Amino acid sequence: MELRIRNARTGDGRAIAECFYASCDNSCKDCFNKYICSASKYTVKMITNMDKRLSKKLKNYLALVAIDKNGKLVGFSSCLGSTDKSMMHRAECGWFVDINYANKGIATKLVERLIVDAKNSGFKKLEAEAAIENIASIRLAKKLGFEIEGTKKLALRIGSRYIDSYILGKVLN
Repeated sequence: MELRIRNARTGDGRAIAECFYASCDNSCKDCFNKYICSASKYTVKMITNMDKRLSKKLKNYLALVAIDKNGKLVGFSSCLGSTDKSMMHRAECGWFVDINYANKGIATKLVERLIVDAKNSGFKKLEAEAAIENIASIRLAKKLGFEIEGTKKLALRIGSRYIDSYILGKVLN
């Protein structure tokens, strides 16, 4: 698949939101991304906030997008570091891919690039959280050197059901 990975920029907010919500079926049964399950459609506020964050060029925030050959945004990855001096060396990261583009190596390319960019930005550790049912993200994280550091009990509530999540970490050498 022909794909371009680039830094996210102001104006990408709507496309990121559309990609993010493409994975929600609104029934919470087959949602691809449990962290947005039953979320409402993207809002103007969400788009505005995303574009504001991207326009600030924050030193502790990295964001990447995957663009297909037709110019469609099909994936996103980011990491956000703390502004607290004692935790500035680590960043919380996440990724997602439009469900229609899953299993094509897009998330792998995004996270590989995110790891390189995070290391070049001075981060020493990346952390992520994945629902224990999210086998694809856990497999990807492990493939790229993340380790399970713990389990967060009752991390997500989907309808009347609770799902645990894994806390994953990768030390950047």
